[in-house]
Amino acid sequence: MNPFLPALRELARIYDRQMNRASMWFALRKLAKAETELGLLGWEQADFEGDAQRHIDKLRNVEREQLRMTNESAALGLAIREGQEKRVEGRKLYEETRSALEGEWKAAAEPVETAGRHLAARLKIDVDFDGLIAELERELAEMHAAQTKLLAVEQMTPQMRADLSRVRERAVAIPNAQADLRLRRVQAVNDIRALEETIARGRPRVAEAEEKLHALDAQFARSDGTFERQIAGRSRDKEAVDRQNDGLEKAKSNPYRLIGQILADSGIAPMNQPKALDAVRHRRAVVAGLARAISHSHETSRTEDPAALRKSWMLTAAVAAVVAGITVLVLRG
Repeated sequence: MNPFLPALRELARIYDRQMNRASMWFALRKLAKAETELGLLGWEQADFEGDAQRHIDKLRNVEREQLRMTNESAALGLAIREGQEKRVEGRKLYEETRSALEGEWKAAAEPVETAGRHLAARLKIDVDFDGLIAELERELAEMHAAQTKLLAVEQMTPQMRADLSRVRERAVAIPNAQADLRLRRVQAVNDIRALEETIARGRPRVAEAEEKLHALDAQFARSDGTFERQIAGRSRDKEAVDRQNDGLEKAKSNPYRLIGQILADSGIAPMNQPKALDAVRHRRAVVAGLARAISHSHETSRTEDPAALRKSWMLTAAVAAVVAGITVLVLRG
């Protein structure tokens, strides 16, 4: 007898069992689905007692709670939408009102800002009118003294006459220059006073417009924050309700399956879906067949001679080790 055959046969059986176990996993999932569908289709079409009736009552309670949660979720969703709409309307009204207030502020601020720029530019013109007038006064006195001195000369030269003419012209021009400086001084003072009065009159209106803007911003921040918190809170509540509702929906699958198992055990098929019972029976038969195949494989393994199997395993392992070593050497060479 070939000493490798027991190990090879056992390897084949192990492989078959693993494949059947994998098939069993899928078959059990399909059976659970079929039993759940049977229970879902038939739980309202038959009279039950005992455990079955308790599962029926549990399902009805779950569905009532689901209906309540669905209504609560819908109400929260409506409240969220209404809150969002009110928030959008509030922001729109705020932006319109603020735009109008900004117009008021601009109308009040522009004259003040313009007057401020003009005043700053006017103050940069550093003209000492009093000093210039006093300097001209001293120059006028000098011209009068020079004129007196020239007139006291009995025999004037042509140069002296020319100097006297120049002094007289300058003496006449100085008062005009002084008058012009005095006029400019008055005008500058009046300009500065007018600009300062414009600024003084405008600042309260600017401050009032700014106060209205600040008050509007603060009021909007409070109302918008309230809407935001309400929407966020209702959104959290809705998410919690939806999660609970989803949990109840998942929880229903187990009672439905138990009812489906009871219907299958009792041979009761839904009146409008009789094939649902056949599907469960088919899935049960597949599971039972796979279970028998796995059990038969184990029984066959137990019939092998333990000593011959151990020897076969050892020889197979040795051959496998030699083949692996040769393969490594070939790959390295």
